Amino acid sequence: MNPLGIDVADLTFHYERHSQNVVDHVSFRIEPGSITGLLGRNGSGKSTVGMLMAGLLYPTSGSVRANGQPVYENPGLMANVCYVSDSTPILEDEKTRRTLELWEASRPNWDRDYANELIEAFRIDVKKKPSRLSRGQLSSLYALLGLASRCPVTVFDEVHLGMDAVAREIFYASLLADYTKHPRTLVLSSHLIEEVESLLDSVIFMDNGRVVESGDADDVRSRHSDGGELAHLTDVLMKMALSSNTAAAYRILQKGRDHE
Repeated sequence: MNPLGIDVADLTFHYERHSQNVVDHVSFRIEPGSITGLLGRNGSGKSTVGMLMAGLLYPTSGSVRANGQPVYENPGLMANVCYVSDSTPILEDEKTRRTLELWEASRPNWDRDYANELIEAFRIDVKKKPSRLSRGQLSSLYALLGLASRCPVTVFDEVHLGMDAVAREIFYASLLADYTKHPRTLVLSSHLIEEVESLLDSVIFMDNGRVVESGDADDVRSRHSDGGELAHLTDVLMKMALSSNTAAAYRILQKGRDHE
């Protein structure tokens, strides 16, 4: 299957016991075959949007469509849209190899040889149970599942957070190299923006459940530059955060700058 585009229209979501929207009237488009950064601070709504895009949650209102089709409980799309995070279901009480076998059986584009390459690169002991893996190895396992699935749409939700610096570099390099060989639609949800910035074609910034900035990555940098050198995406996030809430945060940051 070719890469899929994602259209999100006036999307809202709140949990049953809470009236406040976790996702608040969000709209955007992700182009097929792009790498998009879903960026923002912790608690900004990124993970919930990622799960909604993957059809793991049902919207309170609005819609999520992949190539014009609704994603929620869509049998034709479920195997072709992949969401991985540190809460991705795995078989905790069986050897890690068994989890890989189940993913291979359920993902039509799974590449066993590539999975084995990643096992070696990340140094994952697949004879161990996941519960016996280190946090870094477990994070690498989640990354492996998303990469080796080669789904037309894959959402990586902060899977890199438990990895050490070497493993994160392996993840970023593997993602870019395999994307070049096997184009698909990738979404990277992250607040470690400096590390993923060079990978991104487009960006979506979220704050308090809303999209506060989006577009081509270079266009967004340009809009937030003061002339001369392009702004970094981390600078954009800081501007978004400071403009949204936070006199207290501004005062703290300003004190730090005054002492530089």
